[in-house]
Amino acid sequence: MDRTILIDNDALLKLARYNLLDEVIASFNCTSTNLFVLATAKYSLFPAKNRLRFCKEEISASRLEAFLQKCNSLNAQSADPELLDALNAVQNIDAGEALLLATGATNQGSLVITGDKRSLIALCTNDSVAQVSRSLAGRVVSLELVFLLLVEHQFTYVQECVRAKPDIDKALKIVFGVTAPASFEVVQEGLASYISHLRSATGTLLYTPF
Repeated sequence: MDRTILIDNDALLKLARYNLLDEVIASFNCTSTNLFVLATAKYSLFPAKNRLRFCKEEISASRLEAFLQKCNSLNAQSADPELLDALNAVQNIDAGEALLLATGATNQGSLVITGDKRSLIALCTNDSVAQVSRSLAGRVVSLELVFLLLVEHQFTYVQECVRAKPDIDKALKIVFGVTAPASFEVVQEGLASYISHLRSATGTLLYTPF
């Protein structure tokens, strides 16, 4: 059975620039009918005055546009209004992340893929949204967790994608090797270290893939 996947703008942008969007969806056995992104994603990621401001290259922009066309859109009606209001009141959780997290908490069968660590820490350190963090326990996938899954099956390809664009994510650049490609074991250890640090700040929130 396909699982519903909710993806935030940060993760979408980085995965599109790395050319790994399809690989990520395949790793979760998901199809386009089960993908959800923020309704505002196409406007936020493609500013009217500078279409390539975030994507940088036309190939990445075209790739992301095509992907967004396949996805379903999330709006305020997608989530429990009380949960959404509570999240919107928490510092360091922006409106987009609030909607994503509230929708995930409302829909128990979903996974939330996000690159916004600050919002996850805020979620797990604010008592006013404890209900949300409890509801999402084990269903939030950080970007490092995504890459831990990817390297299990396509290590060489994923490493090439990351090292080809070292400007996208500093942590991933270091993990996969700066001056020379890192070994599979070193990459695993590096990703696990970042994940462990985030788990220490977010308790049971993060997904456990293995």
